[in-house]
Amino acid sequence: MVHELADRVFVVTGAGGDIGRALVSGLCARGAVVVASDVIAQADGEALFRGGEASYLQADVRRPEDVDRLLTVTLDRHGHVDGLVAAAGVAHWATALEVTHEEWRHVLEVNLEGVFLIAQAVGKELVRSGRRGAMAFVGSWIGAAAARGLMPYSVSKAGLDMLAQCLALELAPHGIRVNVVAPGVVDAGVSAQIFRDVPERRKAMEDIIPLGSLGRSEQVADAVAYLLSDAAEYVTGTTLVVDGGIRLAHAGG
Repeated sequence: MVHELADRVFVVTGAGGDIGRALVSGLCARGAVVVASDVIAQADGEALFRGGEASYLQADVRRPEDVDRLLTVTLDRHGHVDGLVAAAGVAHWATALEVTHEEWRHVLEVNLEGVFLIAQAVGKELVRSGRRGAMAFVGSWIGAAAARGLMPYSVSKAGLDMLAQCLALELAPHGIRVNVVAPGVVDAGVSAQIFRDVPERRKAMEDIIPLGSLGRSEQVADAVAYLLSDAAEYVTGTTLVVDGGIRLAHAGG
């Protein structure tokens, strides 16, 4: 694999999940230096990335003090930062009339406010240092296509698209690009467990997706790596949908 991100330093939040680990691996394979972060315990996180693939720091993106510490440690370890991959995210399954205020707030705090906090911190540092950089947020195809039972999640991902656009507009004069990757149904995390336990659900979903298969974490990682690379140097404020065409099928009923 071409090392198109050689020696560039990236912070990756939400690194402990299936997609997060693929993001870290994809960046490292392209020569990047990665500081991986998640809410899982420090020792457990270090075990995930043992072998020098990336360093790990426990942090909760909802907490400004954790975000500041994450950036400070990154600068202490590597001297600078070149960008961000914001992949931390949660979801609660409940109908619009049943979702609790606590569930609503939790999803918005992690999926939207947490991204704002870390993106603002990295953006400030990039502007201060005069470095051109790039950020990629992990959104979702249902950020633009309402899904039953996932209202807070859908709203948070829709907000993420606009957050990226606003940041892209204001940071463009500094040579800083901000984009979103919106995966479809990925065979990872909770979804993967459901599809293993109920194979008929997997088959039904694959029948819906125009390209005929569930997404893979590595495909999301490839899209993120592209947006961070010089190959996308003229791309900012956009959402790259990586969903096998499911949004097309959803729109068509």
